[in-house]
Amino acid sequence: MTEARQPGIINVRGEPADGQIMNLHFSNSETIFNIHTDGIPYLSVDLLDRLGVPNLYSTRFLSYEAEHGRGTQGLRVVVMNGEDLEEAAPVVFGNRDRLARQMGASIRQECVTDQMHTNHVYLVRPEDLGPILRQDKPKERRSVDGVITDLPGAVLTAFGGDCPPVYLADPVRRAIGLVHAGWRGTLGRIPAVAIQRMREEFGSAAEDLYAAIGPGICQECYEMGEEVREQFADQWGEPAAERIFRRFPAFAKDGSEIPGGKFHLDLMEANRMTLLAAGVRPERIAVSNVCTKCNADVFYSYRAHRMENEQAAMLVNRWDL
Repeated sequence: MTEARQPGIINVRGEPADGQIMNLHFSNSETIFNIHTDGIPYLSVDLLDRLGVPNLYSTRFLSYEAEHGRGTQGLRVVVMNGEDLEEAAPVVFGNRDRLARQMGASIRQECVTDQMHTNHVYLVRPEDLGPILRQDKPKERRSVDGVITDLPGAVLTAFGGDCPPVYLADPVRRAIGLVHAGWRGTLGRIPAVAIQRMREEFGSAAEDLYAAIGPGICQECYEMGEEVREQFADQWGEPAAERIFRRFPAFAKDGSEIPGGKFHLDLMEANRMTLLAAGVRPERIAVSNVCTKCNADVFYSYRAHRMENEQAAMLVNRWDL
């Protein structure tokens, strides 16, 4: 395991060797993530690691030998459109089970949803646990982008390319939540919706929670249309929109500069604001310093046109401390 402790490029490698190198770019020097290269490589959130809650965020890599600087890419965790189901399903289930087992869990305890960019949050029941394709969700788990549970050993899984996951952990009630926070879910304050559901279902108090915003696209890479900013201004108010949107230079297809540039959304700050407004203590919030588009050689990224598959975010309702 290698910890990310300096800004800039982290080379997860030893001496030069044949194979693909895992170069990770971090925007600051905070230790938000720990990097694991035993088995299938993944990142874990340091805040949740110290809390004793198993968690991960996968990469493109199937394997990586940090000592020799060699890696093999091609990890598949979901069946993509156009893939042969009979061939792909055993592969993605096998990979997700390997990831779960690296956290001491199993895919037999997993719950996933279809993730349709909503702010809907689902309470996981015992009968919901077990391997299933995202496309095959039962009716009650469709158009759902967040899951919560207090079932011991349950594994919550979310997928994505540039949309960050938000991990929630309540050490008092021994309950967890995981949401997929694209711009539409962020607009609908999905982390706050999940926290409210945890309060209703488990008696969770926001001040007891720990929260982490996982890897996703950075503001500089996340160009949005004027209409998206208008929606945030209408629903969040103009001061909040001013805080999370910024104009960056933009260019037309012919190479000419667009006057005034284009708005870019800061998903990380927007979700941090939602967590704070919901009552989570600022010192209990970890915010990603890893951009999936800037690191498209390490992560699948929609905005980088590198979506051969997706990442898996996983959180286990187990407390190891």
